[in-house]
Amino acid sequence: MSQSARHPGFTLIELLVVVSVIALLVGLLLPALGAARRHARALTCLTTARSLGQAMRMYLDDHAGRFAPTNH
Repeated sequence: MSQSARHPGFTLIELLVVVSVIALLVGLLLPALGAARRHARALTCLTTARSLGQAMRMYLDDHAGRFAPTNH
């Protein structure tokens, strides 16, 4: 019987190497994911500001270029 048939499975060293490679990949990907999240938040903010600007422009077009009256 060969040695691989007597001891199926992985050695401790092989498992440690796999775990360390996965940890290294996670460490490299986390900053990139954080940057993508920050970019998405900024894009959401810009989209909201654009929508507010469009709504204001539509209001002004409907009301002869005058803003809504206020009590201040």
